[in-house]
Amino acid sequence: MWKCLEGSLDLEILVHQGQLYLPLLFDPEVHVECQALASQGALRELFPADSPHSSFPPILGVQGRLFARAVSAASLVDNYARLFPQESEDRRHLLREQYSLAADLWGVALDSKLITIIFHILPHFVRRAGLSRRRPLAEAEILDFIRERLPVPARFAEEARRFLDLNPVKEAVRRLETVTWELKAPPEGLVPAAVLQAWWEESLTTRLLHEERARLIKELEERQYWAGGQEQRLAVLLYLAERGSLELDGFGFARLPSGRDYRIYKHTGPYVLKDYFGRPYLFPDCRVAVATLGRLRPVVVDHYKHPFLRQHGPGQEICLGSENQYLTFSAKHVIQAIEDGINALCYSYDSRRRLGYHRLDALPGMMHLVDFEDYRIPADHPLAVSGDMEVKKPTT
Repeated sequence: MWKCLEGSLDLEILVHQGQLYLPLLFDPEVHVECQALASQGALRELFPADSPHSSFPPILGVQGRLFARAVSAASLVDNYARLFPQESEDRRHLLREQYSLAADLWGVALDSKLITIIFHILPHFVRRAGLSRRRPLAEAEILDFIRERLPVPARFAEEARRFLDLNPVKEAVRRLETVTWELKAPPEGLVPAAVLQAWWEESLTTRLLHEERARLIKELEERQYWAGGQEQRLAVLLYLAERGSLELDGFGFARLPSGRDYRIYKHTGPYVLKDYFGRPYLFPDCRVAVATLGRLRPVVVDHYKHPFLRQHGPGQEICLGSENQYLTFSAKHVIQAIEDGINALCYSYDSRRRLGYHRLDALPGMMHLVDFEDYRIPADHPLAVSGDMEVKKPTT
């Protein structure tokens, strides 16, 4: 439809209550079909004096010509960015240059998922010594804790000062106050394609400027919110936003190649499981992770084997049995998914029940696709004797 507007400027399009009707090619077969529609009441003649009609017939007749319903005029504006993302971004870039909305307003993006990870997920798994777990940590305390453990390059302090300068954003919002925000309805009746294209260009420009204004207002609110904090704390946040990864006390996250999603993980640490005969098996540390892209499902990041993993390799989904759920991204769901994965590895294996994919002990006549003999340790192993290594027991 967009190509029709651009390439057929001598074309006439019928606009009826926001719906676009294109000329119908006429031949004998079409004539027969139109007669059938007319007999069913689905074809009517549209006159200028027609009162508003609540329905949109598939065929309309005007001045002896037939027009077939295509799409709504509003959809040409609403769906342009979805169908033509690059062209839409090019238009947005030109508008930013025209209204001077630009480079000095773009800092490091503080995306919502990163904020959720830092302020709502990290404190659940990592806690500064001496602080009660019953009291939620304030944002300033979390950033101070990270700053103590993570060296932040000096340039991010300057970045924080620039980010906290509200004047460039205020000026940009002020420049957009002269824009007319009302979306005009398309002209009704028989309209040349050139006129309809002009309406579409104007409506699309208004839509893009409206989105830019909403973005700037959100950024202004964000900067005003952080203006009350110290530059050093904001520098930590800006550094994490650019770096995209962090690991503290066995908890960590890393940005995925998509740029907007993350892998969030927790180390299990080494642990001991026992087989049916009571023999101990020392499992090495691994990272249990979920990705914010798609549904949250716990996987092992590293090359690993376990009775609840199908194979011996990296990136395997942990078998949770009937408790496996389709969770969407939120702090509560991420915490639940990671803990479900850790609990499955450390506490759910029961040598007396047939759970998971494999068994630790090699019973006669059984074929083992994954072998755990290299994990088995003697009863007098230093870790077993000292009691430093807890033997995980299945939960009931």
